Amino acid sequence: MSDCLPKVKFFKKRTNETSLEIIRRALNLYDSLNAPSPIPNTPTPFRSQNNINMKVQPILLTLTLCAFSFSNIFAQNNRNRSGYDDEPEQKWSVGLAPFSLILPSGKINVRGEWAYASNKSLSLLVGIPRSTKMPNLLENNFDLSGEGKTVKNRYSSFGAVLENRFYLGGNAPRGFYLAPYARYNHFSLARTTQIDDSQYSTTFKGAINGIGLGGAMGVQFRLGDHVTMDATFVGLDFKWLRGTLSYSSNDPNNDVAAFREEVQQAVEDIPIIGSRLSAAVDGDKIKVHTPGVVLPGYRFNLSVNYVF
Repeated sequence: MSDCLPKVKFFKKRTNETSLEIIRRALNLYDSLNAPSPIPNTPTPFRSQNNINMKVQPILLTLTLCAFSFSNIFAQNNRNRSGYDDEPEQKWSVGLAPFSLILPSGKINVRGEWAYASNKSLSLLVGIPRSTKMPNLLENNFDLSGEGKTVKNRYSSFGAVLENRFYLGGNAPRGFYLAPYARYNHFSLARTTQIDDSQYSTTFKGAINGIGLGGAMGVQFRLGDHVTMDATFVGLDFKWLRGTLSYSSNDPNNDVAAFREEVQQAVEDIPIIGSRLSAAVDGDKIKVHTPGVVLPGYRFNLSVNYVF
C-alpha cells in the first residue's frame, strides 16, 4: 500500500503541471495570433491565414477551459476521497437506554459504538435481563382460566442488535444514519396461579428464542462536547421464532388428560400461531413446542451516550 502512495502523488503533480502548461501555451499562442501585423498591405495569402487563425482561437480557448475544469474536478475528487478516509476525532461511545429502566421490558439496554470511518460505524445494543411483571398481552394469552390468585409473575428478556451504520453527513457518530442489522432475542416467562379455596396451584413456564434481519433509520445529535443522544425511530425486521411452553400442577388428584385438553384450548387462542400448536403429555407436565415461524418485527430505541 505504501508503494502506491508516491505514484499517486506523482500522478497528481503531473496532472496539475500538465494543466498549467496547456493554459500557458494556449495563452501565448492566443497573444501571438492577436498581435498586429507590421505590414500595412498584407497579401491575400496572409489574409486567409489570419482568417484561419480567427477560427482556431475559439477552439484553443475551449481546450484551455476544459483542461482547467478537469484539473479542478480531479482535485475536488481527491479532497472528497481523503475526507471520507480520515478517522473521526471521537471514535468510541457507550450509552444507556433510560426507557428500559422504566418500562416492563424485562431488560436494561446498554449500547456501544465504534466509528471506524468518518461515515461508518458498528453499533451493538445489548439487553441485560431483569425480572419484571409479565405484560398483560402475554399473560392473557398463556393463562388457562383467568381464575385464582397470581402468586408469581416473572418476565425477563435478553437481546442483542448489531448494526452497521452509514452516516449520511460523513460525521460519524453524529447525524442521520441508515443501518442494516441482525438481532437475537430470548424471552423467559414464569407464572404461578393458586386455585381459589385450595392450597394447590398451576405453574406456567415458557422460553422463546428468535433471530432476525432488518434495517433501521435514526439520528444521533450532540448534547455536549462528549454527550450525544441516539434515537433509532424506526427499525423493521423479520424474525424466526421458536420456543417451548410447559404447564404443571401440584394437585395430586389432577386429571392429566383433562389438564391437557385445558392447555390445548388455551394455546389455540394464541394469535397467528395458535392453530399450529399441539399440547402433549410429558410425565406430570403438559408441554407445547412452538414450530418455527417467521414474523415481522418493529424496534425503537433511545439512548444517552458518552463519546470519546
